[in-house]
Amino acid sequence: MSGTLLIVGGGLTASQDEVFSALIEKAGGAENARIAFILTASGENPDELFRSYRSDLVRLGLREEQVLLVPIYAPHVLDERGYNAVTGDAEGLPDCLEGVTGVWFTGGDQYFTHQCLLRRDGSDTALLARLRELYESGGVIGGSSAGAAIMSRVMIGSGNDRGILTHPVVWGYADYDAQCEADDPCEPLILARGLGFFPEGVVDQHFNKRPRMLRLIEACLSNTEGFRVGYAVSEDTALVYHAGRFTVLGSAGVYVADCRGAVRLGAGNYRGVVMHALHRGDGFDCRSLRASMARESPERDCDFFPDYVSGGMLHSPLFDDMIEKRLLRAKDGAAPINGEGLPCVRGAEISDLHGETAITVAEYVLRPETRGYRGAHASFTELGLNILSKKIEL
Repeated sequence: MSGTLLIVGGGLTASQDEVFSALIEKAGGAENARIAFILTASGENPDELFRSYRSDLVRLGLREEQVLLVPIYAPHVLDERGYNAVTGDAEGLPDCLEGVTGVWFTGGDQYFTHQCLLRRDGSDTALLARLRELYESGGVIGGSSAGAAIMSRVMIGSGNDRGILTHPVVWGYADYDAQCEADDPCEPLILARGLGFFPEGVVDQHFNKRPRMLRLIEACLSNTEGFRVGYAVSEDTALVYHAGRFTVLGSAGVYVADCRGAVRLGAGNYRGVVMHALHRGDGFDCRSLRASMARESPERDCDFFPDYVSGGMLHSPLFDDMIEKRLLRAKDGAAPINGEGLPCVRGAEISDLHGETAITVAEYVLRPETRGYRGAHASFTELGLNILSKKIEL
């Protein structure tokens, strides 16, 4: 039986103990868990970083000898012993996982994890093959930020929404060093091969803190392997996946972008996306793409009337009010009607693109299947999404 994935969107703060306690529990509990850390993405000072993580797990009930370091780092890094395995094919490296029940990939740059754990032809190194055995035998694989990005087979290597509006998709890391040196604020979307533990779609992270809606949808519609559903995890939040379903831990949400019926009309222009937003208490079946919501919004009058909300793209108080009061509790005439004859609300953002200005308008559509509620944030399922982006003159 396959194991469990803990996919964290980065920025673990208030929910760190909650997430690491779940890691320990699912890896066998405080008496039996044996957790290995892979710091490949994190850059300099691996020993110092490892000791910090180890102290966190010891505080939660593990003994120091239950927390291990796998000594494989970015090629330019050495640990305090002067060692770096560099490649997952290094002799004896898979033996570091002997008796391990859980593995955690840290944040940083997923490029280095891709570089060290996959061979140039895309096949598994010996260490990655051993990690797959661990997972398939019921072990736990977790990771945060870059450690989340590597979970899907189609991996988002880099990029932002402004890059979607200005650059074509880049396939692979061949020109990555040059792109990093260019320091372009409009980062192109890079798609590369991830480690592929999560079989359901494309993973994204930092989703509530960084503008990544366009890059997630573009990644789903552009990849050549047919992964048309995106799973975007907020900071301080974990997607906990097992046997085709996930639940949510942490303070924010997991957003699912179903692009199976969507069409791309141009750079940053999409129609027919179906969105789901899940928070603690909600669940999601990745095979049927059906959510189980903790509750639904009460029937009462709403008092939110703006036609457009500046910045109302995702996960802000204005966005949450807009979705819950204007759509989830919409009465007759409470929301404008779009070209499909369905109630909708719209959020708008302005972007600077190398001195030009672009506006992106997200139209959120109340479909017959849409339902949800407002807790700390707006949770919903089966919400329609159309996006229009164009350059304008101010």
